[in-house]
Amino acid sequence: MIEYPNFKSTTLKKEKYHIQKYIRQVYGWMSCGLLLTAFVSWYVANTIPVINYLLNNKFILFSLCFVQFILVFIISNLLNRLSGKTLTTLFMFYSSLTGLTTAGIFSIYNQNTIFTAFITTSLTFLSMCIWGYFTKKNLSNLGNIITMGIFGVVIALFINLWLQNSLFASTLNYISVILFTLLVAYDTQKLKNIAKKISININDEDNLRRYAIIGALMLYLDFINLFFVILRIISNNNDDEK
Repeated sequence: MIEYPNFKSTTLKKEKYHIQKYIRQVYGWMSCGLLLTAFVSWYVANTIPVINYLLNNKFILFSLCFVQFILVFIISNLLNRLSGKTLTTLFMFYSSLTGLTTAGIFSIYNQNTIFTAFITTSLTFLSMCIWGYFTKKNLSNLGNIITMGIFGVVIALFINLWLQNSLFASTLNYISVILFTLLVAYDTQKLKNIAKKISININDEDNLRRYAIIGALMLYLDFINLFFVILRIISNNNDDEK
């Protein structure tokens, strides 16, 4: 059998370029979403009438959260039916709503705690993205474990609404950090595999945009969830030191 080393080398280089192109778009859109969320959250928190209205109208707040859930469902399940521009608009709208619904954190936590949590989350997130991207270990088996773990934590959180056990709550926070940290690495490797599949059609810009948006949403949700868990841990530690 005749081998063509130059052909193989060229093919690998093209695949690597296509993967990097896709990953750049994913992180680019995810960053745009996070920046939009941060801006909307900060703006709303500093607009007293708006933040007071949201905090005093739980029905409106829950309605906005429900709309967010619907948006995630639409983006995730109508990926091949909607255009890249439509999905981008929906993702930006979702990011804005997240900023709106989370603006209350500025009333609950001080700015130093929020900043510390953001930096800690960013460094942890970046570290796990790098590991998930470059590791040769197959992380696909982690998917079911992480999913079951997150469901278990959610159920335990509901139970603790009645128990009101601070030690139990703290334990759940640390378990959540582990789960969401692993999820970042798992999703990063998953996106790398998606990039390999769509690389054969990389010149279809709309197709690339659609898959970049779904990837951005995945990592965006990972970051937001990890941020809020770390925020609670830092806040609890600060309270314990007082």
